[in-house]
Amino acid sequence: MVIRRKLAAPEPGDDIVGRDRLTGRIRSLLDHHPVVTVCATAGGGKTTAVALALRDLDRPVAWLSLDGTEQAPGRLLVYLEAAVEPYVPAAAHVASDALRDSIQTGEAAGLLAESLHGSRLVLVCDNVERITADEGSIAVLSALARYLPVAVNLVLISRTAVPLDFGSIDDISRVGELGEEELAFDADEAAAALRLIGRPDLDAQRVVDMTGGWVAGVLFEGWRTAEVAGHRPDALRDYLSANMLRALSAAERTFLLHTSPLAEISAPDAVVLGQTDAARLMAGLRLKRLPGYWSQDGTRLIPHPQFREFLADELARTEDPKTVRRLHRLHADLLVRQGALEEAVDALLRLGDTEDAWRQAAVVLPDLVARMDFASAARWLDALDASRRTPTPDVGTVVLRVSFALEQCGRGNELLERHGYDWLPGPDSPHFQEALLLATWCRWHAGHLDEARALAGRLPAGRAREAAENLLALADGSSPTFPAYAPTPSGTVDGLLMRIGYFRGRLKGLDRPAAFDRRRTELGAPWIIAGLRATGRLDEAMEMYEVRRESWQPPWLHAFDAVDLMIDLGRDEEAWAALERGRRLIAETGSRLYHVFGLLNEAKLCLRLRQDTEAADRALAEAEACGAVGYAFSRELCQLWRGLSFLLRNRDAEARTELEACVEGMRRGDRRLELATAAAYLAEAYWRLGEEDASDAAAELALTESAAQGSQHLLLTALTDVPAVAVREADASPTRMSRWHELTALLSSRDTLRVTTKAPRLLLEEFGEPVLTVDGQQVALRLSKSVELLSYLLGAQREVSRQELLDALFDSRNSAAGRSYLRQALYRLREVLPPELVPRQNGDRFHLACPDLVCGTAQVVLDSLVQADHQDGEIRLRTMTEALAHADRGPYLAPLTSIWAEQRRSEIGERVTSGRIEAARLAFRLSRYREARQLVEDVLKTSPYREQAWQLAISLAHASGSDDAVLALYQRYTAAMREVGVAPSAEVRRLVTQLRR
Repeated sequence: MVIRRKLAAPEPGDDIVGRDRLTGRIRSLLDHHPVVTVCATAGGGKTTAVALALRDLDRPVAWLSLDGTEQAPGRLLVYLEAAVEPYVPAAAHVASDALRDSIQTGEAAGLLAESLHGSRLVLVCDNVERITADEGSIAVLSALARYLPVAVNLVLISRTAVPLDFGSIDDISRVGELGEEELAFDADEAAAALRLIGRPDLDAQRVVDMTGGWVAGVLFEGWRTAEVAGHRPDALRDYLSANMLRALSAAERTFLLHTSPLAEISAPDAVVLGQTDAARLMAGLRLKRLPGYWSQDGTRLIPHPQFREFLADELARTEDPKTVRRLHRLHADLLVRQGALEEAVDALLRLGDTEDAWRQAAVVLPDLVARMDFASAARWLDALDASRRTPTPDVGTVVLRVSFALEQCGRGNELLERHGYDWLPGPDSPHFQEALLLATWCRWHAGHLDEARALAGRLPAGRAREAAENLLALADGSSPTFPAYAPTPSGTVDGLLMRIGYFRGRLKGLDRPAAFDRRRTELGAPWIIAGLRATGRLDEAMEMYEVRRESWQPPWLHAFDAVDLMIDLGRDEEAWAALERGRRLIAETGSRLYHVFGLLNEAKLCLRLRQDTEAADRALAEAEACGAVGYAFSRELCQLWRGLSFLLRNRDAEARTELEACVEGMRRGDRRLELATAAAYLAEAYWRLGEEDASDAAAELALTESAAQGSQHLLLTALTDVPAVAVREADASPTRMSRWHELTALLSSRDTLRVTTKAPRLLLEEFGEPVLTVDGQQVALRLSKSVELLSYLLGAQREVSRQELLDALFDSRNSAAGRSYLRQALYRLREVLPPELVPRQNGDRFHLACPDLVCGTAQVVLDSLVQADHQDGEIRLRTMTEALAHADRGPYLAPLTSIWAEQRRSEIGERVTSGRIEAARLAFRLSRYREARQLVEDVLKTSPYREQAWQLAISLAHASGSDDAVLALYQRYTAAMREVGVAPSAEVRRLVTQLRR
């Protein structure tokens, strides 16, 4: 790849308005922050301000201007490396060698950052908005920013916010920001700019008032608007045409128009495009004021992107089509000679020369896919009609890889059906096993199972063969050994195993990926999200989903993950919307199975959200007609949802038949994802038919499977449909500490399951002494009532009337004094909070304008404990202990004494105490006796009359092998009960007697 973006910082020259204010501000940010972002709308003066600030800086400056072709992490990283190499020789080949060695792009970016140690370099990336939509590119910039050495700076210039991910709130302080307001012209600067464009007669303050100081507005729009009614949207084009091109000679105008295909204009490249007098013309243009900048040695002109677009439009408008085509053909040929084949393919496609484009694409496609730029590869394959071309083994494997990555098996099936299998790589090819496995996957999705088996049979023993056998088992109902997930995913095999593992209920390996592990974060994200959701880690699942909600992702994410997540969170309308969106995406995949699963999802929604059995039965009948019965795992899901449909209609014998077959198939085939769900439904069917022993056995199976898979969330969801199962099993349990009692308590809870995916700007620490932080900085409030007002609104999470606030927070109720105090409390909040975070008043009602940006730790604790109810094992214990750690600071709003605060303190205290008991019980079950003992002791210090805590304490003493401790604790218990005049409970006495046998 030829790098054409090793740019020096633009030289401001005489045409930049002197702005000492901004220069000082930018240099101060560089002194205090490793990363500086300069974000403002187009024409905000971002690039100019940065260039001016760095012009006389006694440090090396590397400048990279992005044009959007870098939306591939590997390509962006190579361009960054090329930009810094002239100033830091040690950085040469660091990133490109790392990528060649298959090191992940995030890690390679970190290595590049570390290679800059001691250089004092300032690396500037301009036009960053052109790549912010690409998650991989942002991951590269995030890693680069995270690992920058001391005294090295990264400056990011963008029209939009740059969503860097540092992985830690503490690292946010590494970023200094310069925004729209600071970049805007003040009156003096606007006056200088107006003088520069020949309009010193205009009232600079009036122009600033009309434009808000927007730099481009002052230069191109403000003066026109000031003088002429209505403004023209093409004022910038008018300006460039009237004051730029017309000021040039005819030869210079022609030169700029004819070289507009070039991102960077150099004399040798211009000669190739027919400009034989390029050197002389460029020397003349060097003295002109053009929207762009020159390389440090003056040999290359880099037009501003908007100026280049203007020139390209002018070329198409003023020249005959043959000339325009000839110039673009010369440019494409130049790119090929320079080895810039990716850019050449795009240029040839724009020309419509698909044959030449195919020849170049065949060379570069394997590299494109190797660095996981699947979207670009798919675009090329479609534009080149690749499925109609006889594939080479390399290019055919690329098509299959793209099909797999984008979940578009139809693309691969079209290739296989048109050209057969003879082109597949042979055993001597490094792609042999991958291509066979992917071909198997394509035919399996299309329902051609015999062909899939034949292809799989050609695979030698190993992980690829195991993956193929497990894939086929989902159809034939067999249960081959499932291989362990690889600790470091290595490509197609592990990507396929993640998908199969989800359906087989192997959830413990489907976890949140390590940072910058692109194979898991991009190819495996939908199944990681599904696994997190199934194990009740809904906050992590939603966090991964939200960043992908609007971007392109494989259809499973939007067609299936989104539906399940929205159901879990009680967002019924969003669940139906996700189902509709999923239908459209599924239609594009060419997958027979995805169509079936879309119908199964529809049936599930109809049953769980609307109890609409007729609509569910129609969806199930269509799924079966489309081939659901031909695959064991989809046949079982049909049986599962038809069984629930029968239960809802009290057709219990039919429900038993369906659910027995479902459970038997899942157990025989070791497909355990929904086995607990099916067993819970079957327990209900058995009970209704009077088969109590069978009902108990089915319920126990549901509980056992849920514990084994860590899928308590799925079990709770099923028990919500048939709650009587849990109630009956709890009633039959010999002790109130049974798992069924726990599940019954969880089902009876009315707490809303909420998750947050954004880091709040405002955080109120409500436990112990209240502490308010805004954007990471502690803020002092002069009135305690201001804290109380904010906490009340945070807890209410709704619009609150003035009367409600007066009743809750002020003893004076609706008196003039109370209203005055409320106004003061609100005023003090306005003093210290940004406008968007201040509570809003609408008449007599108050609310938080941006609830997603504000948070109180009390709600964090309550939400975390509710989410923990849907988890099990170590995951649940971790969630609970992290939540309860907040409460270790002290009681809720400890210094405040109002009636409302006392009531809220009691409610939260009760939930925290219950949470500690639940965490202690869980730690005891996990043999984490020390943690369990500490949690129980914490409870008994503050709530010495909790029977469950005493039972746990006694059980822990016995587990430690101390009968004396058991008796001593029983004596303490009886003494505590005596204080409140209550006799020891029969259950505690029975426990002690049983333990001392």
